[in-house]
Amino acid sequence: MKRDALNEEDYDEVCRVIGDAAVVLMERGHETHRAEIYNVLKRVRQQRSHSERDEQRLLDHAIRMVRPDP
Repeated sequence: MKRDALNEEDYDEVCRVIGDAAVVLMERGHETHRAEIYNVLKRVRQQRSHSERDEQRLLDHAIRMVRPDP
């Protein structure tokens, strides 16, 4: 996903979400590879399926940004 798909404020928030996921993984003794961050974000998105649309949209962008290459 290209940065220009998001406005600057949303891009900053998506980066914060990704960083938070990496910190949580690290604190729990897990690797912080792209695939692990992706999996955490996917689980959070599923758990928060009834959250505000903006939160869901930002999580969706974060998931697409860190999606591992096939």
